[in-house]
Amino acid sequence: MGLIGENCYTLTDEKSGLTAVIDPGAMTDELRAFLRTLPVGSVPYILLTHGHFDHILGAAEVRRMTGAKIVIHELDAPCLEDERESLADHECPGVQEYVHADILVHDGDEITLGALKLRVMHTPGHTRGGVCYLCENVIFSGDTLFCHTCGRTDFPGGSMADMMASLQRLSDLEGDYTVYPGHNRATTLGEERVKNRYMRKLS
Repeated sequence: MGLIGENCYTLTDEKSGLTAVIDPGAMTDELRAFLRTLPVGSVPYILLTHGHFDHILGAAEVRRMTGAKIVIHELDAPCLEDERESLADHECPGVQEYVHADILVHDGDEITLGALKLRVMHTPGHTRGGVCYLCENVIFSGDTLFCHTCGRTDFPGGSMADMMASLQRLSDLEGDYTVYPGHNRATTLGEERVKNRYMRKLS
């Protein structure tokens, strides 16, 4: 969705019916229609992997529609209230609707969504406050890990050294995971360990 094809995800716990919206980079007709099918009070969280505009521009309307709390790492929280921090001033000046973060997360924090547990992994590199959300055998990787590549590090707050350290932490996870990135197609952690040129440098 949005200007540069960002991936927004919804995660639903089948037992409770609770749903989290992950990285609403815009409000589309499809997302709006989906949210209207959900019971009132069934969307407790908007989970943001980082604060760039293409991942957050829909957060204000999703919160108005659902009452969900906006969750972001404390280092990227300023992006929600400043289009220069979110980089919206470069691509779509004047469009961003400022919002406050409701929950500031840190590395190792756990978010409960019904019977599901999501673990926060702080993965700086693309931004200072980038995170991945790990849930069972799934990683929502934002702009840290992509299929066969990784996120850019040349934006303000980016760091290739931090990115490589974050990729090392992901590579060191035990077992395999399905990876849902912030752009382009899904992949697996196993595939990335073998085919991702940045991860190969770590072995």
